[in-house]
Amino acid sequence: MPGGIFSGSVYGLRRDDRINRRFQTTLTERRTSFGTSWVFAHDTMPMELTYDFTRTSRRGNRDRRDDEEFTDNALRYNVDWRINEHQILKFSYEHVESEQRYQGTSLRFETTRDLMITDHELAFGEQYQHALRTRFRWQEESGDFARDLFEIGPQLTLSHSDTFQTIYKYQFNRERYAGLDVETQRLDFQAVHQLYSNLTTTFDAFALYEDIENDINTTQYGASVDWQYNRKNRFGRFRANLALAYDTEEVESDEGQRLVLDESGTFRDPIPITLRNRNVDASSVIVTDTGNRRVFSAGIDYIVFRQDNVTRISRIRTGLIADGDTVLVDYLFNTPARGQLDTVRVDFSLEQRFTNGLTPYYRLSYRNQEDDVTTGFGRRADRTDHHRLGVKYEKQKYTLDVELEIFDDTIEPYDAFHINGLYHVLQSTDRTIDLSSLFSRLLFEGGFDNRNVTLVDVQLDHQRRISNTVSLMQRLVYRYERDSSRGITHAWDVSAGLDFVVGELSGELVLEYDRLGLPESQEDDYGVFFRVRREFPDALVR
Repeated sequence: MPGGIFSGSVYGLRRDDRINRRFQTTLTERRTSFGTSWVFAHDTMPMELTYDFTRTSRRGNRDRRDDEEFTDNALRYNVDWRINEHQILKFSYEHVESEQRYQGTSLRFETTRDLMITDHELAFGEQYQHALRTRFRWQEESGDFARDLFEIGPQLTLSHSDTFQTIYKYQFNRERYAGLDVETQRLDFQAVHQLYSNLTTTFDAFALYEDIENDINTTQYGASVDWQYNRKNRFGRFRANLALAYDTEEVESDEGQRLVLDESGTFRDPIPITLRNRNVDASSVIVTDTGNRRVFSAGIDYIVFRQDNVTRISRIRTGLIADGDTVLVDYLFNTPARGQLDTVRVDFSLEQRFTNGLTPYYRLSYRNQEDDVTTGFGRRADRTDHHRLGVKYEKQKYTLDVELEIFDDTIEPYDAFHINGLYHVLQSTDRTIDLSSLFSRLLFEGGFDNRNVTLVDVQLDHQRRISNTVSLMQRLVYRYERDSSRGITHAWDVSAGLDFVVGELSGELVLEYDRLGLPESQEDDYGVFFRVRREFPDALVR
């Protein structure tokens, strides 16, 4: 229904596709969805109402271990009230019902969420250079891992000149999750100064108070300063950054539990994720993807293990978490009856990009925590001293990066050497060949592990256009990992495909072979995928 102030649409979709996972079985995916969208295009108060239903089914290998199904029902409404050119009020509401059946097991997660957000934006001042933004957020959930939330957060930005700006923030949160009722109040002050076009200085101070009903009171305060320097010189461009931060955390409780939501971590083989807090309740750990949509399963996708009072998460190679993936972690951790923890952070980097493509660099990340051992934190403090010294050389034909890494840590220190390379073997209109490789050598000494790991990744890509209607593609990926304490891993991912276009028809034929040889198991997978598509003109156009 096009045209005019009121318009709408209705759609339906069925899509059959495949999800290629490195070194693992390719999943076949069927997505069915339908919905409607209606728009009221008013100059002062535009509105939009949408409804979407989506069901996604994924199927994998013969033992159905990779099978899963997602179902989402979502009703959304948005309205903007444009009071004048300097003031706007936005309101949005959504009702979402989600269901996840997981990987051919009996696991099933269901959640119903109602979410309302109101944003108010006001520009003021002689030249309307200042801004006041306020957000109200209310969320109520029921079902598995339900999380109720109320949030209010005003932010005032004052532009004193073209080079100096101050920002004032206040945020109040109340969350109910995992049987805990948590209230948090936080104040922030930030000042940003720009000296010429080269040096940016940012100062930040904050204070936080958290109250867990009838249990734990936490007071935290601190400050940080950050300098970023960027200058062009006769050799190329020089960049430097220095950030200093200090904060103090004081806890008073009945030796209860505190809640952490959405702590981010990235898997980088062969290093597990280390949770920031000590004395974690391992049974409370929940791992999701960055969208909080997929709930990963312990024992299938990851394992949680303790080393003294440190909790770590290691991905399982045959699960749905890939090397390099970032995940979010929720958990509970135990606190002492009374304690204080002081944290100092230093981040420093230097980089000179020469015009000939050479870039030497140095990066430092330092963190030191000291606790009052008489008040019960007891070995929760730790120190991290992370150095990276390297050089990168970039040319049109190839890229080479060599890096020495020293990770001095109280939990699991290591020294490492990395070489990354990319070589464009052939680049032409009808044909490309690219070769990339990674070599890493890691030595773990002095921590919980005494081992050494050698990691090699090689990838070769070839694409060739045979004619205007036919194209050919091949890919070879190989991984070799030798762990002195856990054995040798070989992994292969080989694929070859043919794309063609004949009139209104287009299609692809793909052959795949995956092999994952772990010290304790071996998986092989063969696949042939064929898809043909016929384009039709719009039947509703006269």
